Amino acid sequence: MGSLPDNVIERLQRCTNFPSPPPVALKVIELAQDPNTDLRLVADACSGDPAIAAKVMKIANSALYASRRQSTNLRQALIVLGLNATLTLALSFTLVSGLRRDPPKGFDFLAYWRRAILAATWGKLLATELNQPFAEEVFISALLQDIGMLAVDRILPKTYEDISPLQLDHSKLAQHEINLLGADHAAIGGWLLESWKMPEQLSRAVMHSHDIEANGIESNRRMYIRVVAMSGQLADAWLSGGDEVTVQRMAVAAEKYLGIVPSRLADMFDVIREQLPIAAEIFEMDLFEEAQLGEITDAAREILMIRNLHALSEAVDLQKQATMLQSENMVLRQETTMDGLTGVGNRRFFEDSLAKEFESASRHGWPLSLMFIDLDYFKDINDTHGHPAGDEILREIADMITASLRSDDVVARYGGDEFVVLLPGSDNKAACHVADRLVTEAAGCGAAIKGAQIFPTLSVGIVTMDGRFKFATPKELLSAADKALYHAKNTGRNRHTCYEQIKAA
Repeated sequence: MGSLPDNVIERLQRCTNFPSPPPVALKVIELAQDPNTDLRLVADACSGDPAIAAKVMKIANSALYASRRQSTNLRQALIVLGLNATLTLALSFTLVSGLRRDPPKGFDFLAYWRRAILAATWGKLLATELNQPFAEEVFISALLQDIGMLAVDRILPKTYEDISPLQLDHSKLAQHEINLLGADHAAIGGWLLESWKMPEQLSRAVMHSHDIEANGIESNRRMYIRVVAMSGQLADAWLSGGDEVTVQRMAVAAEKYLGIVPSRLADMFDVIREQLPIAAEIFEMDLFEEAQLGEITDAAREILMIRNLHALSEAVDLQKQATMLQSENMVLRQETTMDGLTGVGNRRFFEDSLAKEFESASRHGWPLSLMFIDLDYFKDINDTHGHPAGDEILREIADMITASLRSDDVVARYGGDEFVVLLPGSDNKAACHVADRLVTEAAGCGAAIKGAQIFPTLSVGIVTMDGRFKFATPKELLSAADKALYHAKNTGRNRHTCYEQIKAA
């Protein structure tokens, strides 16, 4: 049973002064193991202890279940609470009352139960917040998660001498226990509950109550373990009086492992403030003064809300960085794929587009038309009017070509005064119609340079891949368009020529 060192198990087995669960608790444990248990049997068990019956009635009518109908008898209370809640709460009350009858000497018993009840209240609230079905089971698991400390104090009292174990970070406390015993109080508590034949889920939760990551736990039980472990951390954050470092650390863990953001956690501190007096009354224990409850809640809320604002600020900063990075990437993309002078695609962009469209047209048998465009006598324009005039003409032509195409067509500056156009899905007839329009509209793209009006003309070569002509590569298709362009230039310019005209000649 468990993985405790043999000497620790022997000490636990020889321990005669550690209180065992009272008869009512043993009966409740037995009922919890039976899948056929019904409320009648639970009512009989609880009726055997008037104090337990009264506590069940009290909690059923408390603010914890305030939204439900008030109960006037035990049967109604059991219906309000439900089977699982009644079993776990009854077990909690009996164990607490039994263990309180013989408190250890020199051990801060009040501090122990203050943390236990606070953790139990947090555990149930966390499970409810996460819409988990095990809220009641978490209550008792969180309540008993440190029960191993009581056992440690009985079998080796010197373990907690000269230290305040309930004011010590639990990870440091666990290491201290391991150094002296070879096991920490979580492992010992899990062993103890197993020996009492408690439900496996309860003993496992206690055994792993320091493992918020729930490593090695089955995925369907991992959240249960995390909630119990988180309940202890939240209890410590509360008991620290709202210490900023403790609350911040706890907030990080709550968001990381449970997905509860700081602003929501701040609201939950308010709920705990309301529920703690109820829990204190039920367990007949003074936990916190009302003023202290307010001070702790306000301190935690302020820290969590500031953290939430920081998180929002960080999110805004990250969004700004992402937007800036996106803009930088866009600029970089434009620099690497767009022509700086005309704003259309550059040669690299065109070649990438041609490769993709050629592969797609080849695979699906779609037509693909390609136009090679050259400005007639462009060198004369530069020589006569200067390069600024030539640049202006190039921009005008690029704008005109872009405006004449569809959104999925591709236009790019191939180099110098040469442009290329891809017309995916366009057959030769459609391509010739576009080329004719470009040649006609080019004359309207004139620019007034130093009082002189310049009207450029275009020569266009067209090739279409539509099954009539076979092209093995994009380079062959481009070469065919280039041949058609030179035919247009050699036959008078200011016109377009189709590759099929050359082949037919």
